[in-house]
Amino acid sequence: MRHTKVAAAFLVASVAAIGLTACSNNTAGTAGGSAGKTTLTWASTSTEKPALDAVVKAFEKANPDITINTTFADTDNYQTTLRTQLSSGTAPDVFFVFPGDGNPMAMRVVQKAGMIADLSKQSFASKIPAAFQPLTNVGGKTYIAPITLGSVGAAYNENAMKAAGLTAPTTWTGLLSFCADAKAKGKVAFALGAATPWNTQLIPYALTPTLVYGPNPDFAQQMTAGKVTFANSNWTEALNKYSEMQKKGCFQPNDLGTAYADALKMVAKGDALASVQVTSSIAMMQQGAPSGTTFKLEPLPATDDASKTRMAGAVGTAYGVNAKSKNMAAALKLISYLASPEGTNLYAKAASGGLPAIPNATFKLDPSLDVVAQYQKAGKTDPYMDQLWPNAEVQQTMFDGLQKVLAGNESATDALKAMDASFAKGAK
Repeated sequence: MRHTKVAAAFLVASVAAIGLTACSNNTAGTAGGSAGKTTLTWASTSTEKPALDAVVKAFEKANPDITINTTFADTDNYQTTLRTQLSSGTAPDVFFVFPGDGNPMAMRVVQKAGMIADLSKQSFASKIPAAFQPLTNVGGKTYIAPITLGSVGAAYNENAMKAAGLTAPTTWTGLLSFCADAKAKGKVAFALGAATPWNTQLIPYALTPTLVYGPNPDFAQQMTAGKVTFANSNWTEALNKYSEMQKKGCFQPNDLGTAYADALKMVAKGDALASVQVTSSIAMMQQGAPSGTTFKLEPLPATDDASKTRMAGAVGTAYGVNAKSKNMAAALKLISYLASPEGTNLYAKAASGGLPAIPNATFKLDPSLDVVAQYQKAGKTDPYMDQLWPNAEVQQTMFDGLQKVLAGNESATDALKAMDASFAKGAK
């Protein structure tokens, strides 16, 4: 694996609008290709770059008649830019699609708009586990290829932890002590990239499986039925504990001014011991860390009963095909390779991105994720919260509210009431 700087890996994110605007649907023999060759365009979020680089190299070697141009953007820019491109007819051939619902580039949202192709006839479609089909299918038809299972947890720099003489906390009281101990060692306990809106959600996503969805497995369905709300549930406790972490010095100064890339860089260098992140962020940390640095994703404790701790874990990475692609045959060939055991295993290994969403016997788990695998095997994981929300506005309202809570401008209850109002609008 290349040991480049995290900042360099994220340079593309700072020019996301330019990079993604440059995407186009090229046909054989057009700009970016040569006679007899097809040039595909493939867009994804910046956390997936190591995985795409590995898959592109292998796919182009096996298919010399196809060239792939990739573009990347940070999640917030990606969601808005891709929607604009899809609406204007300038979107790439293949692109990252969020499973389920809940944001502008979620499967149900773009499928309803007729923007992604029906993949039901591809061989992988019949192998998607039944539990994931609500996130990949609409009306019995498959619209995205689920590639990996992701998780949200505290990604620890094991070398930095050993040097500091500290271990990952397993209880809420222990977590607060860990923050104090890290500070005494001159380290930040948990780097927080709150200047990047989507990063603000990760700590609540790490706490609510234990506080909300574990104790009440039907919470999501009850919300849809109008029987429970965010504001009148333990979501309030989760946000209050988020604020307590900030007040107790668990994060670096100016957490609201720190971007996602810079938070990862802090952990990679060992200035911070950990950051609450998605599994695919580990690969980005590894790229910016000294050779030999290892990382481990652990659950973030929310109570003082370690046996009750759960993690968020679900289909994290998925891709769809542009319904208006001018290179449909080549695009379907790429998506089928990506969903094959060879493609999925390569993707997961390069990204430290989790377990294969479509199980296969040849996968070798990255050691950084062995705790995640244990929790998934034990049934102690819950889907990403937004995947079953009825519209994209709920998540955007959450981003806004969480930044206000962290800034001290809004209470947890007020932020959650605003989310309830967005949720009540139903599907759009």
